[in-house]
Amino acid sequence: MNHGQAFRAESGDDVTLADVATVVTDRDNSPVLDDADKAMLAFAEKLTFDHYAMSEADLDALREAGFSDENILDIIGSVSYRNMSNRLNLALGLDAIEPEGPDELMEVVRFSRTARA
Repeated sequence: MNHGQAFRAESGDDVTLADVATVVTDRDNSPVLDDADKAMLAFAEKLTFDHYAMSEADLDALREAGFSDENILDIIGSVSYRNMSNRLNLALGLDAIEPEGPDELMEVVRFSRTARA
């Protein structure tokens, strides 16, 4: 089971694949994310793609969304580990495994990968 399928299973039957896809395509308006989720994902994206621009304001945004300092440390550790792991796999040529899942979600995943390239 991939992340999208697991997310959908946890969210309930009323959540569609299109709703899950909005996590990638339109996070700010996604019906499946609450404000804390959106703040965490915005922080993770900035830490991943614009880490030199990180500031205390980014931490404050997480606190305002309800995260404790311990939660924030967990978020930073998780994002940093995932970034390190992905870069290591890419450098070693181990990124050959294609994600699997419903076509609706795979279109979003493939677009997301090429949009950043």
